[in-house]
Formats: sequence, C-alpha cells, structure tokens
Amino acid sequence: MAGTIVRNGEVLTICAEDMATWKHILMGTEEGTVTALPEIGRWIKYSNEDEDMEFRCKVCSYEDVEFVETSLWGLQDTERIFVVEYDGGDNKTLEERFLNTVNWSYIPPPGKEEIETAVLKRNNEVLGYSCQTCKSTSNKLVKCSACKKVHYCNQDCQRKDWPTHQEVCSRDKVVLQPNPRYPLAEVKQQVAIAQKKLQDDNNAALKDGFNGNFKIRINGVWVRNPKATDLERLCKYELIHDSDEDNVVHFKHQTLDTGEHARGEPASCDLFLIMERKMDDDKFKEGGLHYLVGWQDPGYFWGMLLNFFTFGTVAPFHTNCHCKFPKMPPKYKEMRKKWDKMFSRAKACPTDVQCMFADTTVGCHSFGLKGDAGCKFKHDIAVKKAKE
Repeated sequence: MAGTIVRNGEVLTICAEDMATWKHILMGTEEGTVTALPEIGRWIKYSNEDEDMEFRCKVCSYEDVEFVETSLWGLQDTERIFVVEYDGGDNKTLEERFLNTVNWSYIPPPGKEEIETAVLKRNNEVLGYSCQTCKSTSNKLVKCSACKKVHYCNQDCQRKDWPTHQEVCSRDKVVLQPNPRYPLAEVKQQVAIAQKKLQDDNNAALKDGFNGNFKIRINGVWVRNPKATDLERLCKYELIHDSDEDNVVHFKHQTLDTGEHARGEPASCDLFLIMERKMDDDKFKEGGLHYLVGWQDPGYFWGMLLNFFTFGTVAPFHTNCHCKFPKMPPKYKEMRKKWDKMFSRAKACPTDVQCMFADTTVGCHSFGLKGDAGCKFKHDIAVKKAKE
C-alpha cells in the first residue's frame, strides 16, 4: 500500500515497500516483522511483556480507519481497528499496531465453566470485591453477615480471618458534631475578610442554582432552568446565573450520557469516574459544595445540579450501559450518597453547607465574628459511632 508523508510542509509519496520502514520509525513496530491479523470469530490469547498477565478474547469485527501520525514526519495512512470481546464479557476496540506490542496466539474457544468463572472474576473485580483471606476474585463471594463490609470465598476463609477481623467487625453510623478547634486561638482579620468574600460569592451561585435562577444557551436560545436531558453530552454551553449576570460560565456537558454508551437510558458513567479520580481528594472533602461551585471546571456543579432536579440524584445509574456493571459498585454508591445528601441539605437551606475552610490547615477565620463579618456556614466534623 502506497502512502504519503509530510515533512516541513512538503507532501511526499512513498511506495509500499518503504511504508513498513516508516511505520517502524513512527510507530515503534519491529523492523522486518509483518503481523497477520487474527481471523474474525477466532479466540486469541495475548500477554504484554511489561505485565505479568494473560488476556483471552474473541475477535468480533474489523474496520478500516484513516489516521495522520502527528509527528515530525506526519505519516498519513489507513489502519485497521478491531473489536474484541473478553471472556469476562467486556468489549474493547484495539488498534492494529497494538498487536505489534504483544505476543498473541490462537486458542480453542473456552468452555461454559471457564466463561462463567471469567465473568464472575470480572464482576467481582469491577465491584471491588475479593476474599479478605486469600484475595481470590474467582469465586462467588459472601459478605460478613455482621459488618457487611468484607467478603469471603466460604466459611473456611472466614474462620481463618476471624481472629483479625473480630477487632474491626462492627457496623458504624456517621454523625456530625461541632468541630472542637473553633473558635481559633488567633484570628487574622484580612484572612477572615477574604474567606468570607469567596464563600459568599460561591454561596450566591449555589442559591441561584437551587432556586432555578439561571439560564443556559442551547442551540442559540437562552433556556431558563432546563432539564439535564436538554443538553447533549460533550457539547459546549454558556450559562448565566442571576447574582453574577456579567460573568458568562463556559462548560462542557460531561455529567450525563443518553447515547450509544448508555443505550438510550440516562447514565452518568463519566461523572462517576471524575468522582472517583478527582472528587475524592482532600480539596473536595474539605470544601464540599462551595469548593465544587468555584472549581476550575464549573460544568460539574451545574451538570450535577441539573441531574439532581431532573432525576432526583446527582448521578443516575443503571446496569444496561456498555460498562456492564452487575450492580452499582459500592464505591459509586457511597460517593453518590454523599453528594446527594449535600445537595439535599443545600436545597432545603442554602446555608446548611460545610464551610469550605473549616477543615483546612488554615481554618475559618471568620467563625464566631459578630454580625455580617461572621461565617454563617457549618463547622462540623464527621464522627463514626458503632450502631447499637
């Protein structure tokens, strides 16, 4: 297959013989090696030299796609991508060049029991389950009937772990209590003023959101208080809220998917990943809703708000999407419960939100100050207590 390369703005045509050399240079394939692609319908196994793992999958289909290698040489060519289905049930799209980085070979189709074990292992792993004793994920695991927090393969594994587990086996509840660090021993007036100004601005945006005092530009038309389903995934929007009409908020809609991935039923898979990777750090734990409102990507607060009013939760979830979760992962459930509770409290009372400085090292310097100078938000700490 002939192709072209672009060097210093000049387009050059190269013959089929030289194309392999350019692919070797630009894509890192082994020189002189031609990899035949697996046949559709066949099962293969492959392993990566850098990882001590083996994967088994069935080749489902191929598709030719054009690409431009954005490197110094700018290779333009056509490459095949292929869709595979793993023995655990996941589907994935792989690039032709991927086969040059792994060792693969044909294998017989796995039997019914092998498939069932692979699906069980996959489901346990995506849910975060493993045996507390032997760490296996290949068995049907059962929860500890007392604490409901850990899993075991069977009673034998549970008995082996009991001498250790009995020390922590309890069901806890979380209660809020006033933070004993307040009032601060030393209050800095300038810090107090700056903190209060920032929180008041963020709380004004919060109140605008919960009162429906905002509008979003959709298809060139300003729509007052729209539904989450009125926006399209990954499209860019403009938003204005009443307390700051001169400031246009620009954001990309990434908190809801109703398309092919979600199979037409609203789901927030992208948002759950953001919750897990970014919103679970100390900044969000300390700052709560006020930090989320003022975050560098404001689209997440407004998107979660639209979800909350449209579906009654900040992150709708179902098991029919392409993620193929057998049920909601416990971590997702915990994160959604936390944010739903914060949104519910703020909806009922806009000042019933955690002070975004209360749990920081600096602390809230406007706590306890008289009149308008004082912080009007919560300064609580979460304390775990064993359920009776």
